[in-house]
Amino acid sequence: MGDLVDRVRGAAGVLDYLNLLLCLHFLRGAAPERFDSLAVRARALRTLDEAAQLLKDIGRATDEDMRGIGVHSSMLQALERLEPRTARDLGKVVEAIDCLTEDVFGLILDEYERQAALGSGEFFTPRAVVRLMTRLTCSPFNPDKPLSVYDPYARDGGFLIEASAFCASNGQEHALDAVPRTYGETRRADTWRLATMNLLLHGVAPSLDLKRTLPWQDSSGRTPGELFDVVLSNPPFNMTDPGREERREGQWAFGAPPVDNDNFAWVQYCLARLRPGGRAGIIMPNKAGNSSHKADRTIRANLVERGCVECVIALPAQMFTGTSVPVSVWILRPPTDPCDSTLFLNARHMGTKNGPRRTLSPADVEAILETHHAFAISGEALHRAQRTPDTPVPGAVVSRADLRRSDYSLNPLDHVERRHDGETDAAPALAHAQEQLAAAEAHLRQVQQTVDRRILDANHRVPAVYAAARPVPMVALSSLCEIQAGPSYSKLGKKQRTADGTVPVVFPRHLKDQRVTDEADERVTPDTARRLRAFELHDQDIVCVRSGAITQPALIQPSQTGWLMSPNIIRLRVSEQHAHKVLPEYLFHYLCLDETVAWMQDRAAATAAPSLRTDSLGSLRIPLPDPTVQHETVTALHHLDELDRAHRAVASCVRRTRTALADTLLTPRTRTAPDTPAHDRPDKETP
Repeated sequence: MGDLVDRVRGAAGVLDYLNLLLCLHFLRGAAPERFDSLAVRARALRTLDEAAQLLKDIGRATDEDMRGIGVHSSMLQALERLEPRTARDLGKVVEAIDCLTEDVFGLILDEYERQAALGSGEFFTPRAVVRLMTRLTCSPFNPDKPLSVYDPYARDGGFLIEASAFCASNGQEHALDAVPRTYGETRRADTWRLATMNLLLHGVAPSLDLKRTLPWQDSSGRTPGELFDVVLSNPPFNMTDPGREERREGQWAFGAPPVDNDNFAWVQYCLARLRPGGRAGIIMPNKAGNSSHKADRTIRANLVERGCVECVIALPAQMFTGTSVPVSVWILRPPTDPCDSTLFLNARHMGTKNGPRRTLSPADVEAILETHHAFAISGEALHRAQRTPDTPVPGAVVSRADLRRSDYSLNPLDHVERRHDGETDAAPALAHAQEQLAAAEAHLRQVQQTVDRRILDANHRVPAVYAAARPVPMVALSSLCEIQAGPSYSKLGKKQRTADGTVPVVFPRHLKDQRVTDEADERVTPDTARRLRAFELHDQDIVCVRSGAITQPALIQPSQTGWLMSPNIIRLRVSEQHAHKVLPEYLFHYLCLDETVAWMQDRAAATAAPSLRTDSLGSLRIPLPDPTVQHETVTALHHLDELDRAHRAVASCVRRTRTALADTLLTPRTRTAPDTPAHDRPDKETP
C-alpha cells in the first residue's frame, strides 16, 4: 500500500488495485500451480503490453475459479482498468504477494472496506469481536458434536470462518474431527465474492448464497425454515427514529417491529432460526436497548419475560470503519430454554486506539470471557446481592423483576455500576486530584517567578525584538543542518518492532506540543538499534513529520538521546562546522511558526500522498541574526513556553479535580442490602 498503489493503478481507482491484491492472494491459496505460472511470467515482464496481458490473465483465472463454485465474478474488468507505469512495477506487486502470510487477506479486506466505504453502512466485523461472539455462543456445546452455524448477513464470512476454526480445536491441543456445517447469506454482490474467496482461503466450504430480499420477506431458498445450533450475525443498523406505525407484514413471535427500522426484525429472525438449546450472537446498536418507541419496548418486554436475553456486552466506541455508533453484543437463547436473569457487562473502557478506530486485543477478549465465566458460575449469589465480582470488566446480573422496573432496558450502562465499592473509591480519587492540582499550582508560581516580566510588557522592547526588526541575512536550511529522513519500512517496519524491545521509536503521533512524548509505545531491540545507528536521535535534534499530517516539529530532550526515528520522521541536526553560527533552539522556534508550518504543509501537499521531501525542507530560507540575538530570542520564547505549559497543567488538573468532585457529590451511594430479597426491594432508591 505504498508507492506501488499509484504506480500500478494509474488512472484507475484504488479499489481496482485492491482487487488485484485480492486476486493474487486468492490464486496463491486456491490455485497455487496457476499462481506459480503467473509469478514466473511476472518476473520476466519487459513491456507494458506484456503487463496488460498478465493483468487480463490474472483476472480471467480468478473469474474462472469463482465461477467453478457458482459465484459470478468480474475481476477481469476491474484489472483491465489498471495502467502500470512500468512492467517492473507490476512484477513487484506479484513478488510482494508471494512473500506475505495467509493472514494478509484480512488486512486487504480492511483496506478495501476503508476505501470503498461499501455504501449504506456496510462494514466488516472486527476480528476480535467475531472471536468473542463465537466463543460465547459455541462454548456451551459438546465439543464432540458437530455444530450447525448460520449467518444471515455474512459480510466477509468472518463468523463462519471463526466458528469452523473454534470447533476444529475447541481449545484443545489437537484438532478434533467435529467440523461444523456452515451456511450464510449475503445481499451484496461485491461482498458475496469477497466472502467466498475468504472462506475458501481458510478451508471452509463456501456455502454462501446471494439473496436480494430481506430474510423475513423471502420464504424461498434451499433450506427454508431450517434450524441451527448457532446463529451469528452483524446485521445492518437502522439508527433513524422510526415512525410510530408498526409493520403489518410478517409473522413476529415477540411483536411487530416498527416501520423503517429492522433492528428487532433481525433479532426475531435470528431467534426463529435457533433449534432448542441453541445460542445466537448478534450485534445491536446501544440505542435499541433502551429505545422509547412503543413497538421496541413491547418486543424487549417479550424477550425478557420469555427468558431469551442471556447476556448483553457494551463494546468500546469507534470499533467499526463505517460507523461511530456505539454497539453491544446480545447473546440470545430460544424461549424453549429460558433464563431467569440477564448478565450485563460494560467493556466500553477497553481496547486501544489504532488510527481512527479502537481495537480489542486478545487480552481484552480473554478478560471479557473470564468475567462472563465468573458471573456464570456465581450468578445465583450475584442475583441476590447485586454485586460485581473482582473481575476486569464491570458487570451485573439483573433479575427479570428488576428489568421490569427499568422499563425493560437492555443497555448495560443502565445496569452496571461504575464503581465496585461506592464511597470507598471516591475519596482517594478526589484526594489524589487535589494533590495534583496543588502541585501544579506550586509549579506555576515557581515558573512565574523566573519569567522576565519585561517580555510581557507591551511598552518595553527587549533587544531581541528590536534586533529582529533589522535586516538579517537569509540562508537555506540545508546549509546549516544535516537533514536525514527516517529509515525505510524494510529496515524498520512492524517486523522489527517488538514488545520486548528497550529502544523507543518516534512516530508522528508522538510529536505533541513541540515535544516528543514519553509514551514510548513502539520499541526495538538493542541489536536492531545498533544496525540503525545512522537514524539515532541526539539531544537538541529537531524532528519533523515526513509523511501524513504535517504539524509543529519537536525538540529532542537529553533523556531521549539514543531513540530512533521512524520512517515517517525527518531529523534536522546542526552541522559541526556551523555550530558557532546557529543555535538549534533558534531554528526550532522558527520552524514552529505558523507560517513555517503552513509552508511545509504546502510542500507536502504538492505530492500524490502528503509527504515532505528532504530537499524541499532544505530549501526553506531562514533569517540568521548574530548568535547574541538568537540567544535572547530563545530565552524569551523559552520562558513563555514554560509559562504556557505550567498554565495548561493547572487547567488540566482543575478539570480532573472537578470530575472527581462531581463523581463524589453526584453518584448515588445508597446500596440495597445484600440479603434483601428481590421482591422486597423498593422500586426506587431513597436519596
